[in-house]
Amino acid sequence: MPPLEVFDLILHLSSLAKVTKLMIISSPGFRGKKWLRRFRWFKDVLVALLSLFWPTKSSDIPLLVKGNVTVADLNFWYVDMTTPGAEIISEEMGNAAALEAAWTFGLAATAYPVYNSSNIQTDLSGLPGVPIYQGDDAYHYRFLNRDPAHQWTNYLTSSRNVTAKATCTQLDILNGTLQDIGDEPLYLEAREPGTEEYVHWPVPEGASGSVTWVASVDAHCGARCTNFTVMQLGIDGSRVNKTSLFVCNSTLTSVTTAYAADDITVRSANDTAAVYGTDNFARIAAGAIGWTGLYADGWDDRQAQSYSQGSIGSPAHNVEKHEIEDLLMRFTIGAVAAFDDHGIRYNLTSQTVVPTQGQQLDVDWSYIFSILGGICGIQFLALLLLVLFAHRTIVRDDSYFSMAMLLRPVVSRIGEGGMLMSGDEIKESKALKWKKIRYDYREGANGEPNRVAIFWEGRDQKEGRKSWAAGSYS
Repeated sequence: MPPLEVFDLILHLSSLAKVTKLMIISSPGFRGKKWLRRFRWFKDVLVALLSLFWPTKSSDIPLLVKGNVTVADLNFWYVDMTTPGAEIISEEMGNAAALEAAWTFGLAATAYPVYNSSNIQTDLSGLPGVPIYQGDDAYHYRFLNRDPAHQWTNYLTSSRNVTAKATCTQLDILNGTLQDIGDEPLYLEAREPGTEEYVHWPVPEGASGSVTWVASVDAHCGARCTNFTVMQLGIDGSRVNKTSLFVCNSTLTSVTTAYAADDITVRSANDTAAVYGTDNFARIAAGAIGWTGLYADGWDDRQAQSYSQGSIGSPAHNVEKHEIEDLLMRFTIGAVAAFDDHGIRYNLTSQTVVPTQGQQLDVDWSYIFSILGGICGIQFLALLLLVLFAHRTIVRDDSYFSMAMLLRPVVSRIGEGGMLMSGDEIKESKALKWKKIRYDYREGANGEPNRVAIFWEGRDQKEGRKSWAAGSYS
């Protein structure tokens, strides 16, 4: 005969979970093994374990929602926010500040990583700066679209990109001595390849063993180009023992149109100017490595920047033409990259591609199927047992009155004092504790219906029926 706990489960077989619990606690061999009696808890733990094998993490690909998108404003390198009446600042002063700003951005980008143009980076969280790309004898940069509220965590690489190119010609030098004669400017005697006459080639300054970059303030090689005179002054007996002179053209191409489906949409002339920039912005970027922002006496048409030997702009060896071109392109594109990273901002309104942080679900399907298979197997076994033993049951309705009639012989042992007792308290009461009962029937006499009854251990027959006989019951 089963104890009251099992009998209570029999009356509430409304779920497979209770069927499973009934299977465990009603088996004689398991009654003394407490860990097996916690099988239902173990099944619930299995379900909880599933979450270990589909962990969520921040998605590598952002979600795109409606709102404003922040981009770099490619109209200006510098906006004076400290000077009262800055709106009336002279063009010369404004341009000088912009030149110095471009050099500062270029210097900040010297540690930015460089990748092959076919290796596009999407996750920038572990990088020392935004990625720069190299390929086809040029340097490239892909702009970023940013969430205004979280600019350095929520971003998406745009299809807009820009390219820095440079071409140089190495001049023939008559001798390696920088000439300094009276009030005349410093100069080298040099000639272009294919010519015979040496001419004075003036430079504003020079530093022994270092590279000096002289950038033209005025446009001479195109609207988006800055031309350079680059000098490396040699010293006898040092690692840099040869004086070299180069003339170069540095160009920043136009920003390509945003063509991707998930890219920004420009809706006004102001949007277009900010997103695609101006020729003047590009020309300043192209000369970034040579700007100082200072106009030396007698040199209003050019600015010169000398770098100490061994630094980013001055290798500690005799440089070749291709090295000068590479340094020039790298510094130019670095200035643009740093400006896009932390320069002047512009908000594009009414966009549908605002990048926001999403969640990514990683599923280990082998573990998932194993655990789900175990849970389904357990419940299927319980269902089979329920079907196999279903012919031993009498189906009743769920009325509380019918339940009260069925359990009347049990609760009558407690008496009137048990009206407010809970189910667990009733099963643990002194009158019923340790008692075992069975749901059975007594055979009717003289053709009367069989009578359903509660059988008590020690009072009624010990063995239960394997199945109930067909017929009427009352």
